[in-house]
Amino acid sequence: MANFNSYPRISSLTGDEVLVLADKTGTMTVTATAGQLAGVPTDVQASGAFYQDEGALVNRFADRLLVGNATKNPALSDRAKSSGYDWLSETMAGTSIGPWALQGAQFASVAQFGSSAIVAGSRTSDAKNAPDILGFQPSSIGVSSWAVSDDTSNPTTTTAYAFYGEGWRLEGVNYQPTFCMELEGVNFGGAIIGETTPYSINVGGGVYGIQLGVGGGQVSGTSDAAAGVTFVANPNRWQSGIVFGATALVGTDGEDSGYASAVSLARNQGIEWHTPVSEGRPGGVGAFVRSTVSERANGVRQEFVDNGVYFGNIAGNSVFSIKSTQNPNNTLQVQSGDGEQAAGIYVQEGAQGSANLGLYPAAGGELQITSPISNVSGVIPTQAGGGFLHFNVNGTDYRIPLLTVEQVGG
Repeated sequence: MANFNSYPRISSLTGDEVLVLADKTGTMTVTATAGQLAGVPTDVQASGAFYQDEGALVNRFADRLLVGNATKNPALSDRAKSSGYDWLSETMAGTSIGPWALQGAQFASVAQFGSSAIVAGSRTSDAKNAPDILGFQPSSIGVSSWAVSDDTSNPTTTTAYAFYGEGWRLEGVNYQPTFCMELEGVNFGGAIIGETTPYSINVGGGVYGIQLGVGGGQVSGTSDAAAGVTFVANPNRWQSGIVFGATALVGTDGEDSGYASAVSLARNQGIEWHTPVSEGRPGGVGAFVRSTVSERANGVRQEFVDNGVYFGNIAGNSVFSIKSTQNPNNTLQVQSGDGEQAAGIYVQEGAQGSANLGLYPAAGGELQITSPISNVSGVIPTQAGGGFLHFNVNGTDYRIPLLTVEQVGG
């Protein structure tokens, strides 16, 4: 028999190897296979270290790891043969795309009791002491995910997603909603110090639902990204792009007269509407709305009110308003001029409408029109070469003579 600790070392285990063990009291020996031992729950105490060369115990799984209900999947190269065991693959097998999720998963955890399949947590109080162990000050990140797009072939069929998720609503589910993702900002720290604006992002004590950054903190070698958020049809469409709940924002409950800021933009930032691609011609910006106001004191505001549109200064003082009716059959058109054509205001007469254009000064007011003075000290002709212009003032008709250029002497 070989001496103790001099047995030949095998390169791998099949799980059928028989080991001799002692029971807990140490009075009886038993045998077990290596496969049985692999299934025994482990209870390893923390070493207090993080790196292997400093005493940490690092476990490694070289190929694939399946947890929970995912362990029922035989993990075969034949996707169809593997799909009839775990519930996720069975569910996906009934769709047009098929059970692809576990087929290519390096690590998969499928919950078997309906609870969380994966939970991750990290806290800043541990990060505070981390330099003593890690050698650097980390950021506390609950989940980190990277997808590296490094296929430089052109064209390529590869696409990188750092995170991808689907929320499924199956047939007959009509009571509770389905969310692809919910991010909750929980503030146990009291009132936030400061105000978040386009010029003051991330105030002290601020809690934010989503923050989108570009560059990943790299200091060189990166370029601008294309867009922060895009909505696509794949192939179905969204009924709405962005929806704010009536009671979601501080300042109003959606029914009162309060005010809440749903979107905050900086000066010179705007909202654009693009034209579609047509007959091979690229589209472009067809319209946009923006603000170039440089100081609050010079600000203006626009509000849609019942049956009208209100314009005022930033303090709320009225400047101009447009009043509407429920069934207007006359509409007003304001048109700019081109060349010698005069800019004008036109009445668009509808069915059973009126061609009249009304000007209604307030009580005691007057109608003021700026015009050059002509025919100074001249004699008014006895006849109006252009006839008379009809006016109605306070319900009484009047006539203003229209004199020709020759009648007034140029």
